[in-house]
Amino acid sequence: MAASPSSAHKPHIAIFPFMSKGHTIPLLHLAHLLHHRRLASLITIFTTPLNSPFILNFLSGVEPDIIELSFPGDIPKDLPPNIESTDCLPSMLLFLPFIQAVKKLQPQFEQALKNLPTINLLISDGFLGWSGDSSAKFGIPRMVFNGMGNFAMTISHIVSINKPHKHVSSYDDPFTVTPFPHLKLTKADLNPPFDDPDPDPKGPLHEFVMEQGIATMQSHGIIVNSFSELDEIYLHYWNKNIGPKSWYVGPLCVMDAEHHQLACMQWLDARSLSNRPVLYVAFGSQAIVAPAQLQEIAVALEKSEHDFLWVIKENYYDDVLFGEFEEKVKDRGMVVHKWVDQMEILSHESVKGFMSHCGWNSVMESVVAGVPMLAWPMMAEQPLNAKFVVEEMKIGLRIRTRGKDIENEELIGRDHIEEMVRELMVGEGGKEVARNIKVLSEKARLAMECGGSSWTSLETLVSQVSSVNTVPSH
Repeated sequence: MAASPSSAHKPHIAIFPFMSKGHTIPLLHLAHLLHHRRLASLITIFTTPLNSPFILNFLSGVEPDIIELSFPGDIPKDLPPNIESTDCLPSMLLFLPFIQAVKKLQPQFEQALKNLPTINLLISDGFLGWSGDSSAKFGIPRMVFNGMGNFAMTISHIVSINKPHKHVSSYDDPFTVTPFPHLKLTKADLNPPFDDPDPDPKGPLHEFVMEQGIATMQSHGIIVNSFSELDEIYLHYWNKNIGPKSWYVGPLCVMDAEHHQLACMQWLDARSLSNRPVLYVAFGSQAIVAPAQLQEIAVALEKSEHDFLWVIKENYYDDVLFGEFEEKVKDRGMVVHKWVDQMEILSHESVKGFMSHCGWNSVMESVVAGVPMLAWPMMAEQPLNAKFVVEEMKIGLRIRTRGKDIENEELIGRDHIEEMVRELMVGEGGKEVARNIKVLSEKARLAMECGGSSWTSLETLVSQVSSVNTVPSH
């Protein structure tokens, strides 16, 4: 095991999350971990004023140095005012305009770097590639956090370079990803811009992805919220053939602070006392689910006759529909319309299944809690995560794939959803994936304990950084 840096040489570590709960929360878990293990002399967090209260509350007890960067006033005309997080965007079509606005934080960020005590390491989100240019001006090594696992990261890179789908005409036709001959993908497993087989793709989204990819390649490494026992072959392939080096430091949700959500937990406690297993349903903070699809899910949950806890974004449901629905299922279902501590819910003994969009944070939380998944990917790299969960690790079942044309695609019907809920909760397939994830859950926890793979990886990373960059750079 690598030796811990002495107190005299513990680094000042700065963390700059992207303004999205799914990107911010794991980095706040990392801040908790650095503080808990006394691996940093000072932790500085960069954020914006409207995100600062959430961060301060989340990091209660850590007492980081919070640097607020004022959100730019000259935002793109499409963006509504007073929105400083993608969770609040009325549509993800506004993602790129939001990115343009965030990039205007760079002058403030550089001024802050100039005025702060020596920073030995900057950990910034992969969507903030420009922060690498800024840190380089002050001789500060930057490491990237991009919020995904090594499987999705590796496969996306290989597909974007080698274009193995260039001769595939249908979204359903399988193709092989060299050098992993066991792996069969379809274009439906990829989202833009990675599904484009054009050897010279163009467009603003492609340009953004390429820009961030170049910034990542120029960084000192990538911090990954995973553990080597989960996807070791993809970690080794990345580090040997692609780079920069990936460092596994997770699952970071092991460090989740408890947030007491009394109504949910009391409801789950009652299910546990009655020996009634619960299906947890949540699709993250970004996914937009059409009202007609919500209706199909509601009917399927009602017909399944299984207890469920459904967390749904308040601005994506109809008051009348869900008022009637909640009344119908009040004896065995609970619908929550606000942010919850997902890790606390998944860790409850009554929760035996998780219908999930397969965002990487949710995958990690499900693994740590030992709760098998019903994978229903919605966007970004989630189809690859779902494939990894179902086919590689065999810790979940899969809702059938939807088409690529969101406007015209067929709904996933209530009968199929009901069938898969029953299979996950009481079927033989559900029992198998439940056994598999229990084994993996133990490996995840061991990885984070003293001497475990992720414990040692973080220790080595911090030791190397503190020995390389311990002199003032300004």
